Amino acid sequence: MGDLDDGPDQAPLPAEQVRETAAGLLAGTGYNLILTHGPKGEYTRHRRHAECCQAVVELWRTGGIDTRRLWLFAYEDGGRAYLPRVDEDADRRDVLTDDVYLEKRGLMTDLYGYEPDSWEARTTPREEGFWCFDSAQAAVKRLAACGVVS
Repeated sequence: MGDLDDGPDQAPLPAEQVRETAAGLLAGTGYNLILTHGPKGEYTRHRRHAECCQAVVELWRTGGIDTRRLWLFAYEDGGRAYLPRVDEDADRRDVLTDDVYLEKRGLMTDLYGYEPDSWEARTTPREEGFWCFDSAQAAVKRLAACGVVS
């Protein structure tokens, strides 16, 4: 998300600013696969994650980025009723091996500095879920089904 505000009290950003930031990070290179945030931000509610998703899908739709495939994180938290988990209709689900999970969790605690019992560390899932797309039109359709207009 570049240097965009990612703090807990996020004000909405202009869509163009988010698109320009994402384009600056991704433009000029062709990718086989891009993974990014989901249309509702993985949990209720991470505004910047949702804005990032919308920007990447829109850039793909308009040719602003070049990728063969796009995967969006597919998590939900029941409106904050429980920690984020893979959405039931995810296209792909992967359970991480112990080694990979420990490395992922180490990124949260050692690199990012979150305490092991923090919300951020507790929401680091062992199971990953994605909605997977081979075309921008399919990704736009998914955002629309989630009530997100890109």
